[in-house]
Amino acid sequence: MTGRLWYAMLAALTIAGGAPSDAAAADAAQGRALYDTRCVGCHDRSVHGRTARAAQSFEQVRGYVVNWDRQTGALWRDDEIDAVTRYLNERYYRFPCPAAVCRTDRG
Repeated sequence: MTGRLWYAMLAALTIAGGAPSDAAAADAAQGRALYDTRCVGCHDRSVHGRTARAAQSFEQVRGYVVNWDRQTGALWRDDEIDAVTRYLNERYYRFPCPAAVCRTDRG
């Protein structure tokens, strides 16, 4: 297991407050890896830590991910967009997450 993957899984465990399912840990690792690869060059963590945030809901965070995905030409699949959105939401925003995206029994 790589250091980055281990860190992502540990972060998911800490955020979740317990042992994450394999699917949740994989989503957290995938979301972080995609974000680190495509987004962190322009977005350091301060963009998400602003007091006056543009996004006011999980859906709005996802909308921003979709917008920037299209603008950068990444063309992520829906599950990749969901993974990045979940990562950002769990790490910075903590909005209620729709069950269709955040349920842990997906397989």
